[in-house]
Amino acid sequence: MIKPFHMKNHRFAGKFGLCAALGLIWPTASQAQINITAADMFNQPGQYYRAYSNATNNTNVSVSGMLGNAGGPQLWDFTSGPGDVIYRFDYLAATNAPHGADFVTAGAKVAEQKTDESGAVSQAWLYFAQDAARGRLVYGFYDPDFSASIGGNQAQEDFSSALNDFPATIRYGDAWSSSTTFTNTITFGDPNDPLGGSFSVDLLIAYSATDVVDAYGVANSPAIGFGDCLRVNELVTYDTSADFNDGTGFQHLETDYVRNYLWLRPGRGIVAQVTSQQSSGTPPDENFLTASAVMRMFETNHPDTGGPGTGGGIQGLRLTLGPSGALLQWTALPSVTSYRVEYTTNPGAGWQPVGNTTTANYLVDAAAGKPNTPMRFYRVVGLP
Repeated sequence: MIKPFHMKNHRFAGKFGLCAALGLIWPTASQAQINITAADMFNQPGQYYRAYSNATNNTNVSVSGMLGNAGGPQLWDFTSGPGDVIYRFDYLAATNAPHGADFVTAGAKVAEQKTDESGAVSQAWLYFAQDAARGRLVYGFYDPDFSASIGGNQAQEDFSSALNDFPATIRYGDAWSSSTTFTNTITFGDPNDPLGGSFSVDLLIAYSATDVVDAYGVANSPAIGFGDCLRVNELVTYDTSADFNDGTGFQHLETDYVRNYLWLRPGRGIVAQVTSQQSSGTPPDENFLTASAVMRMFETNHPDTGGPGTGGGIQGLRLTLGPSGALLQWTALPSVTSYRVEYTTNPGAGWQPVGNTTTANYLVDAAAGKPNTPMRFYRVVGLP
């Protein structure tokens, strides 16, 4: 997914107040079991995904209650949200992508093509390589709309050094930083005017980002279902300087900030992204209520690696309601010796066990479905 440069089913419902059942392999240190690696991200030619988003002329999207809190476990429900635009992201060899020659020379192997399926927004390209030890290395981008937004002359931005924006492995509690610079030129007046009068200003944009994996839990997405996920809290800083070609060199103009929240799932990569509105002088609050962009994945051909043993969902989870309560059933796993079923009435709060641990692949919650029993969320914990 292209991070913004401003100047990146299996739900069981029932009656009687029983809302959903979530089957997860979360041993005792549950957050440590969710690892995002290169295999979970989009970095192979032929991969693609599609995502809902808000229109570019609607940059005041309410995200009240969407971001969640630091820590976990918790549930993020992305099944509803803005869907004015559908973006398609395609991945191909950088040598087969337009505008890619300079990026390939610098080291790019993969090109990400972002397309507004309605055609209202110009195509944008991101050029990168996936390094086994360092993670993703971004060499630059081609984006006519970005250039137009700053009044620049060039749509292609070559980074002064590769931007290592994602490490090779991402876990709960990890933190990292990345930075690079790029330039553009703004021309005032008509350079072809025989009377002259035109002049140009060179811009130097220093991009830096600090990221921390500050939350974990379950993300539920339209059409592709739910699964374990990590939330990345990213603060981006843009320091812009200008050279007026008067012999004084670059002079600092302004500092702008954007905060991104990214939700990463095994086998799905970035399933959701929320971007704050840009602010000058002061970084956006971590609990901002209005976003400039919300993007939600709903279709992909990426292999789902979030299965048993990798931090993904227990398979074959079924829930049946009856007069005696709720029957939860799931597929037995050879790597698990016993199971603990837990419930909560608030996925952002603590979890409580339902009875004792069991070696069977089913359990009956006799309290479910009773008039005085509030809505319950379930998870199944596999114990080694």
